[in-house]
Amino acid sequence: MRLLFGDILSVFFLVQVLGVMPFIVDHDKAKHYIEVLREQSRVVKNDWRQHNYCTFISSFASHFGNERCMVVGSTTERTRLRSRRDQGDYDYLIISDVAIPVETLEYSKDVPCFVHINVDKTPSAQLSNLSVVDGKYLNASLLKNFDDSVFKILRGIYDVITMPSLTRSDDFIHIKVNKEVKPGHNQAHFTGFEYLGKEQGYIQVEADIKAITKQFRCLLDVSDISRDMISVMRNIFFLLEELRPENIQNSLTFQTFGALIEAGTDETLTWLYDGRSKGSCDKESCNNDQIPEDPKAEGNSSPGTTKELVTILFDFKSGRDFIPAFPIKGILPCLDEWRSRLMESKSFWPSREAIDRIYESEYYVIAKPAIVNPDVRKDFCIGFNNAEMILSSTFSDGQRLCFLLLKSLQKGYLKEFSERLTSYHWKTAFYYTLETTELEMFASHSGIFNALEKVLSFMVTCLEQRFLRHYFINSNLIAHLLEEECRQIISSIQAIISDPVKALDVYFFQEKDDGKLVDQIPNDQIEDLKHQEGDSSRKTHAEAILSLVSRLQIGAGNDSSKFVAAIVDTLAVAVKTEANFDCYANEFCTGILKIIGDYLNTNFRTAEDRKRKLEVFAPILELYLSQSYG
Repeated sequence: MRLLFGDILSVFFLVQVLGVMPFIVDHDKAKHYIEVLREQSRVVKNDWRQHNYCTFISSFASHFGNERCMVVGSTTERTRLRSRRDQGDYDYLIISDVAIPVETLEYSKDVPCFVHINVDKTPSAQLSNLSVVDGKYLNASLLKNFDDSVFKILRGIYDVITMPSLTRSDDFIHIKVNKEVKPGHNQAHFTGFEYLGKEQGYIQVEADIKAITKQFRCLLDVSDISRDMISVMRNIFFLLEELRPENIQNSLTFQTFGALIEAGTDETLTWLYDGRSKGSCDKESCNNDQIPEDPKAEGNSSPGTTKELVTILFDFKSGRDFIPAFPIKGILPCLDEWRSRLMESKSFWPSREAIDRIYESEYYVIAKPAIVNPDVRKDFCIGFNNAEMILSSTFSDGQRLCFLLLKSLQKGYLKEFSERLTSYHWKTAFYYTLETTELEMFASHSGIFNALEKVLSFMVTCLEQRFLRHYFINSNLIAHLLEEECRQIISSIQAIISDPVKALDVYFFQEKDDGKLVDQIPNDQIEDLKHQEGDSSRKTHAEAILSLVSRLQIGAGNDSSKFVAAIVDTLAVAVKTEANFDCYANEFCTGILKIIGDYLNTNFRTAEDRKRKLEVFAPILELYLSQSYG
């Protein structure tokens, strides 16, 4: 008979009291490993920069709706491990402005942390026109695929910032390619990239500005973008070209879009900007430079499509996970139960203040198939991202180090099980252990390892019962694990308990290997990257930019000045965020913003008029930005 979760806790702590399991620690090596983990989890400047990027994107998007971006996960929780060969992933929650009423959630009987959204349960103007399956359940692919109906602005920005790219530095070839992951999409950045098959070489080409200009002209000619919006876009290109650095290797913008920016300032486009003649460019002439007509052939294929994979070699990697989400409107019933349980208990953790903050925070639904009886068409899971960030913010230094030890075991000794028993499972077990562990235990290295043994033993008990309760809702997180899998994992965990430092060796010793690492990426993106080198831009770059401008035109109600206002306000936010300087409170800075706005809003009659305007303020802007950002 399956024990209740409370019984599991009781059995677990009886084991702790009786001291059934031996726990031997090499304290000198343990101390060294803890210091390495402390360094690997150190907050770096780029973490701060990613938060700022989301601030800028959210500020810009706020002019057109309520779509938002937020950095979540281990980066924000300060539990991210950056090893010498793998920097880990940044996690971005991309939040739609379509809110899901809590009344529409139908919980899975098997695993209630997964839900279906029944749009018939409550009237909602936002949901009434969206695609459904089985007549009443919201189509999960709308969220998973960043559909235009639920991401009117951020879909365009997402397409631009996630385009595959190949760039060179002095020592390495760098590639960025996209992969689909269960809760969203991942862009992986590989440094020291090589093909596994040596017969596949690079096609090294310089940017053909004439061909790109022709493509750009054709795409504009058949687009629905207004003359005013085209004028603003052209003014942006000219301003960026004026600010082009001498060495573009330090500018991702110019490495990726440099040729497109140059093409966008070509004077041969003047006839198009000053008065287009629709239909003057057909598909054949648009594609006569041998660039594939279908943009999906160049690495932006629609999610969910089965892709052929190719094996690559690399020296170093990092990544970005983009997780689309709907915010939930209303209080989840499980939160009342969770708060009551903790308020009525004598737990050491979390604090009452943290409990209240969690109860009042925002929650989400994320498109992800259930772990039992999945239905990819309509399955969503509940996202407790804010709650988890609040919990991690309460960790002491010792508590955080204890969890980092767990992560290093999961990435090392337990790596073969890491896809089935993830860091999220270990984080859940860690939460429960903190509730019953006094803070003083984490004050010393020996205490941290004793706490580590408590978490490991707790997980063994859960695996024996094949039941690990979600921290916030009564749902079994390991319902997908088979009995034999549980036995194998238990055996490995017991080996860790008998000699934890020896088990930790696996994670720390693998860092000493200097050989090439191996991964697989979609072959369609490799085919595109073969044709990219340094500053070369492809047709998809122009398509992504024009698609974004078209979306912004709709969001602005065909009012280009609203688009310009969003740009100017976002520049002010950028200066305030990165330089801690309020532009709107300073006359000189406000003047620069006004000049930029006036410039972008101007339909220049001649190239000379634009050039004279740029010569006046571009150097001032460049100097001011360099001073502001240090």
